[in-house]
Amino acid sequence: MEKLKYPEDSSLSPEAQKLLFAFIDRYRYSSLGALLKGVIHNLNGSLQILSMQMELLQRMLSKEESKVQEQMEKCLGQMDQFREMLDCLIQKGIHDEQDVPQSISLNELLEEELSLLHHNLFFKHQVQLHKDLASPLPLLTGSYGDFSQGVGNLIQNALEAMEGSSHKELTLKTRLQGNQIRLSIKDSGCGIPEELKPRLFQPFLTTKGGRHPGLGLYLARQLLSPQGAVFQVSSREGETIFEVSFPLSGGSVGKT
Repeated sequence: MEKLKYPEDSSLSPEAQKLLFAFIDRYRYSSLGALLKGVIHNLNGSLQILSMQMELLQRMLSKEESKVQEQMEKCLGQMDQFREMLDCLIQKGIHDEQDVPQSISLNELLEEELSLLHHNLFFKHQVQLHKDLASPLPLLTGSYGDFSQGVGNLIQNALEAMEGSSHKELTLKTRLQGNQIRLSIKDSGCGIPEELKPRLFQPFLTTKGGRHPGLGLYLARQLLSPQGAVFQVSSREGETIFEVSFPLSGGSVGKT
């Protein structure tokens, strides 16, 4: 398997770069396992609900038929959730195992990342999501795993920025501009301090405390830059926008 070449970082020593690149290679193949904990948590919760509903059904079999039907519908709804979560997990696994360039629908990739985020209780219960996804968009070409993890890191960074905000709003936007597809990720967090902006993509830079190691943006750039991505950031109190431009490489237009 051919190793990807990541852009060199002049702020790091050669030894530190080797260490980080080794970490990135390991990270690319470990993110799916990290997601399993959240998915299993969701599955366990749904199983408990399903079990309770089935017990109620057993007790109500001799009672009113309409109540039995209502409980059956709830059970079927839980089973549908199982199917959606498992289908999404299976598709992500298939994509991440294909370590060769492939055609990528950015809109579908975003929907997949958002679907996987439903195990995140903060996102699920506290964040307002707005989507403005242009369609159709040309297909991109590259490593699906790197696109997925890089974009996922940018979304996760936006969520973390809103943890202490009273108003939590995430906006995702895609659009075609010339020979590029532009992705905009806007959050309503506290903003980026002016003195940190020049060092924003350096490793281990964080304002979020000990449980956030400060590698999300660094890894996003390392994973997406080999795909031709260019980053722009604007930030003020209550609003930060990460905009990523992806160059087209002759992909055909498809419904995304």
